[in-house]
Amino acid sequence: MIMTLPVSAEMVQDLKFMPESRAWFRQHDWVIARFGSEDDILAHMPTLKAWMAQGCCALAPKTFACVVRGEA
Repeated sequence: MIMTLPVSAEMVQDLKFMPESRAWFRQHDWVIARFGSEDDILAHMPTLKAWMAQGCCALAPKTFACVVRGEA
């Protein structure tokens, strides 16, 4: 899973399923989450949903970002 995290890209680098971002990805706050067959993805689902909302709000038009954040 590849997403942009403009607020928390540096904070997530220590997680075991987050390989170190390189070059362009790190420079522009994009991260890659890699899960194996043994990983419990459902345990990380609230975090992944929050990251997806963060990335969506960073890239989406302001009106859509307000809807995602629940401000509309």
